[in-house]
Formats: sequence, C-alpha cells, structure tokens
Amino acid sequence: MIRFKYQKERSDLGVVYRPIAYATLKVRSFKIEIPLYIDSGADITLIPLGLGQAFGFKQDYSHIREIKGVSGGRVPYIIKKAKIYLGSIGFEARIAWALTEGVPPLLGRLDVFNKFRIVFDEHNKVVEFYQNK
Repeated sequence: MIRFKYQKERSDLGVVYRPIAYATLKVRSFKIEIPLYIDSGADITLIPLGLGQAFGFKQDYSHIREIKGVSGGRVPYIIKKAKIYLGSIGFEARIAWALTEGVPPLLGRLDVFNKFRIVFDEHNKVVEFYQNK
C-alpha cells in the first residue's frame, strides 16, 4: 500500500485539502519527483510545457490534440510516454504533454488507475493506492 497525505492549500473557497501524489517520472535517463494532483476526473496524466521540455520532448505538430477541461477550456497537447513510479511501483504510462504552462500536473486514470485500487479517505485526508495483483 502506498499512502499520500492530502495537502493544505488556499483557494477561493478558503482552505482546502487536495489529494496529491509524489510521483517520480522517468523519460530516458532523466528522472524527477513531482507532486501530481490525483484527479479521478482526468482521462490522462497531464504535465505542463516546461516539464516536458526538461524531459527533452519535441513538438511534432502533426500529433497535436486538444483536451477539454470541466470549464470547457481547451488545452493543446501531445501524447508521450514516461515511466511513473508511485513508491517502489513503476509502470509505463501515456501522458499528455500540455503545450502551455497554464495547467497543473495531474495524475489521471489512463494507464494508472487500472493498476491500483484507490481509496480517497476524506475524513483522514489521505489517499491509499493498493496494487492490483
């Protein structure tokens, strides 16, 4: 079991607690640990422009797609692959490399949620990942 504590943040609603996973992303030999909002409403894991550039991603204009958020705003992105580590568990996943900085890094469902049973414990402000066998 891998457990992450919710993180306290300020918002227009006042103080809120958000489920955040500290994950390591690896592309080729470059690895970085980053906080990702655990988003059960996100179809795919999403990273901002600068992080993708740090991984050495190149923009291939023939592969640009658009993802739409809950607000209806559209974000251009390119599908890339990375190895994601949650604790000691590593797996390959498709990620959306946003071609803008204006997005938070998200841990989405595709290639991730099917590997775990995930429990959002709002009362105790933790999220637990149990690896599927």
